[in-house]
Amino acid sequence: MLKKSLSFLLLLGAVSLGLLSAGSVSANTIPSNYSFDGSKFTGPIPYYSSTKSQKAYIWNNPQTKRIHNLKNYPNTVWLVSKAFVKPVKGKNEVYYKLYSAYNKKVKGIAWYGYFKKSIIKLPVLFNSQQAYLNDLNSNKALKLTRMVAKLFPNSKINLNLSKSLYLTQPQNAYLLNSFTNTKELDLNKQTGKWSVSEYERMAPSKAIKLIDQRLTELGYDQNKRNSMSDYDIGLNIVGYAQSFYKKSDLKTANQYRYPVTLPGFRDMEDYQACAIQLGIPK
Repeated sequence: MLKKSLSFLLLLGAVSLGLLSAGSVSANTIPSNYSFDGSKFTGPIPYYSSTKSQKAYIWNNPQTKRIHNLKNYPNTVWLVSKAFVKPVKGKNEVYYKLYSAYNKKVKGIAWYGYFKKSIIKLPVLFNSQQAYLNDLNSNKALKLTRMVAKLFPNSKINLNLSKSLYLTQPQNAYLLNSFTNTKELDLNKQTGKWSVSEYERMAPSKAIKLIDQRLTELGYDQNKRNSMSDYDIGLNIVGYAQSFYKKSDLKTANQYRYPVTLPGFRDMEDYQACAIQLGIPK
């Protein structure tokens, strides 16, 4: 069973079955009536620029003036609030209305082909330590996760410890059986009965400073963390990204480059995850 950090995904998924639009889109063809409005159900969808073109532009809303060049924003997360179809040379093309996650004044209209969804494959979907580490080291969406890992410079990242953060009893107990001195560090702030994270809505350079402060408050300052060479760590840091714990949803999200709302699936974000699992291997 999934922990509370992802529980609202299940709730929204169930509710969405009665709210999804009847029309669907194909991954290979774009119908003229395709559209996406992030103000309904999901909120904006996070993307990264994936183009190597030096002439990839963001335009003003009437699409009459170039206002930003994507080459100047290689590490920016773009939040797509709306998507629409525009016929270009007899072919349907999707365009995004978007803005920078770090500066809402940087906004405009851009062609969808310049972007790739910011997607995290959650640890529960990995079957090997090496595959998990390879993804952690290469996935742009995991930038904040990598930065948090560096706060524990002498500790190794462990897949089972990371998986344990997404599961409840008895599954996580089984995963933790190979460790002693286990302790979960919840980096989120508590508001009533809900755990609310603020870090993932920030630029990583700002979020990591606050996470560092939070760890110090919990008794894990940098000197303490430097001394933890006998510990392994697990990470549950989502960042500005969609996070998937079902293979079928991950496949669909990657299949459609643009945001979609389909029966049983819709693009969405998860901002709730921000925790670290500590443990000394037996």
